[in-house]
Amino acid sequence: MFNLASFRDYDIRGIYGEDFDDLDFFNLGKALGTYFKSGTVSVGHDMRLSSPSLSKNLISGLNEVGINVVFLGMISTEMNYFVSGTFEYDANIMISASHNPPKFNGVKIVMRSVVPLHGGHGFNEIKDIFKNKTFLSSESKGLVSYKNIFNEWIDHILSLINYTDIKGLKVVIDAGNGMGGPSWKEVIKRMDKNDFYPLYLDPDGNFPHHLADPLKDENVLELKKMVVEKEADLGIALDGDADRIFFIDDKGEKLSGTITTALLADLFLKKKAGPILYGLICGNIVPETIQANGGIPIRMPVGHSFFKEKMKETKAEFGGEHSGHLYFSDNFGAESSLLGGLKMLELLSQSKLPLSQLKKKYEKYFQSGELNFKVTDMTGILRTLEEKFGSDCKIDHLDGLTFIHKDYWFNVRISKTEPLVRLNIEASTKQMLSSIKLMITSLIVQQGGILK
Repeated sequence: MFNLASFRDYDIRGIYGEDFDDLDFFNLGKALGTYFKSGTVSVGHDMRLSSPSLSKNLISGLNEVGINVVFLGMISTEMNYFVSGTFEYDANIMISASHNPPKFNGVKIVMRSVVPLHGGHGFNEIKDIFKNKTFLSSESKGLVSYKNIFNEWIDHILSLINYTDIKGLKVVIDAGNGMGGPSWKEVIKRMDKNDFYPLYLDPDGNFPHHLADPLKDENVLELKKMVVEKEADLGIALDGDADRIFFIDDKGEKLSGTITTALLADLFLKKKAGPILYGLICGNIVPETIQANGGIPIRMPVGHSFFKEKMKETKAEFGGEHSGHLYFSDNFGAESSLLGGLKMLELLSQSKLPLSQLKKKYEKYFQSGELNFKVTDMTGILRTLEEKFGSDCKIDHLDGLTFIHKDYWFNVRISKTEPLVRLNIEASTKQMLSSIKLMITSLIVQQGGILK
């Protein structure tokens, strides 16, 4: 049954019962164990309804080929990275489908010290082992032990920030019934000099209130409303596995990932100059802010695997993506929405200005937001765009195609996680943005693209 298209660039992801089932995960466990060859791995899972069964079968498959497993139970992806960086397990497996709807599930894998497996490292070999059933044969079966790392995780994160100095703030937190809720529940208890208003902190794989995907505005409507009603300083929105975070200011407006990255880059560089990573979808204000603060901006292709590798290579303190992924050297170069939220609280506690005022200096350019198209002829679309804009723009190939003009830029790339083409545009004026957006979207639609 296993749909091999579920192997994607950054993870394995598909619809439970359609793309894979429990038996497939037993065999996937054997394939992973064959790739690892020996040793001990950790396995954790999120709150999705299929996750306990899938993890049980994956563990059985790992044991079948002689791999020992430390079962972590229900955890977030950021906790999985903490485990990978802290404990000496050979690999760390997280069963989750992040922000996707309830019927989805999948697997994210990092090797010891948060070295990610992905399309260019490991996935092709694992897929071949799975497809050809060339599993190890082991006379001795692996063993399962159990470990609760929650308290160690909380202590780790709180050791990275002077949280007792953060006081007098009013904060609304919406975990969307995802995996970020339990961590914030504990943090709220310890940060009792502030007023917190929780929304949906209990994990529930049915997502009864809204999907845990704060990138989409419809999923933060209730949060925005409560921030205004409570006259809060900040709203925090988390995705399903807690590796992404978005913020709502005191006026009920959502900050883009670009503005968040610029704000936090500013905070880090005031303490220590050095390299800061940013995704190529982030707006120009990010590298401008980094340079203005004496930092070194490093432009990155989209994707957590690239960031994790580069964070280590460059010894960067911080990195950010427009999609809400925030990377910290203090969390082993990996994402942490919890640390990102605490850093924003630290920034606000040190500022005399509300977030709605703080962000204004970064609102220099105008952005389209991400536009997604279903397309059948990607090559034709790219050729048409090059013919139209190639003479006026510098073309960059870091990730997809980026067309760079003195008054605007736009990027077109194939999604690595969904069957879509993604378009992002930024311009120096609102009028320029409207004009360029209309021109590009019309060209894509003329080539058969359908705007989602």
